[in-house]
Amino acid sequence: SPMSHEVASEGGVMGGSFYVGAAYSPAFPSVTSFDMRESSKETSYVRGYGKSIATIDVSVPANFSKSGYNFVFSKNLITSFDGAVGYSLGGARVELEASYRRFATLADGQYAKSGAESLAAITRDANITETNYFVVKIDEITNTSVMLNGCYDVLHTDLPVSPYVCAGIGASFVDISKQVTTKLAYRGKVGISYQFTPEISLVAGGFYHGLFDESYKDIPAHN
Repeated sequence: SPMSHEVASEGGVMGGSFYVGAAYSPAFPSVTSFDMRESSKETSYVRGYGKSIATIDVSVPANFSKSGYNFVFSKNLITSFDGAVGYSLGGARVELEASYRRFATLADGQYAKSGAESLAAITRDANITETNYFVVKIDEITNTSVMLNGCYDVLHTDLPVSPYVCAGIGASFVDISKQVTTKLAYRGKVGISYQFTPEISLVAGGFYHGLFDESYKDIPAHN
C-alpha cells in the first residue's frame, strides 16, 4: 500500500531529536474470507439477501435467497490516516504511531435495494425457515491501531535520500457492527525519505498491517 507523509523533526536530546509525522496511506484489505457461524454450532450456513428484492424485510426467510454468501470489502483510498511521534538517534528511531482504516461492504453486483449487500442470514440448517436463522448487518469494518515501531534509516552524509525499514507491535481496535474487539497487531514498513531541510522530510513507502488472531465473537445479530 503506497503512502507518503511529511515528518517534522525538532529539538535535540543527547544528540538525538524528537519528530512528529502525519500520513495519508491508502490501504487494501486482505480479507479473503469472512466465515460466520452461530457460537454454539460447529457448522452454520450463510445466505445473502436477494438482489432482485426491492424492499428490506428480514422477517421473510425467502428474501435470503443467495446461498454461500460472503462479505466483500472495499479498498480504503480516502479515510486512511496515520500519525506518529518519535525519537531519532543516528540511524535508529523509535516511534508511537496511531492509524485509522475504514473498509466499507461492497455489493457483489447490482441490488434492487441499496444496503441489501450488508445483510446476511445465518442458518442452523441448509434450508432456511422462519425459526432457524438470525440476521447480521455489516456496513463496514473499521480498524484503529496504536503501534510501537522500531525503525532504522540508512543514512548518507552526501545524499538527502535515506531508505528505511520499520517493525512494530501494538493493538488494533476492530469495529464490526458497533462491536469493538481489541487484537494484538504487528506492522512492517519500508520506504525512502527525502530531506528537504534539517526539519522537514518527505517520506514515500509501503506498509503491511496484520493481526495475530482474526476471530471475532459477539457480533450483534437479531432474529
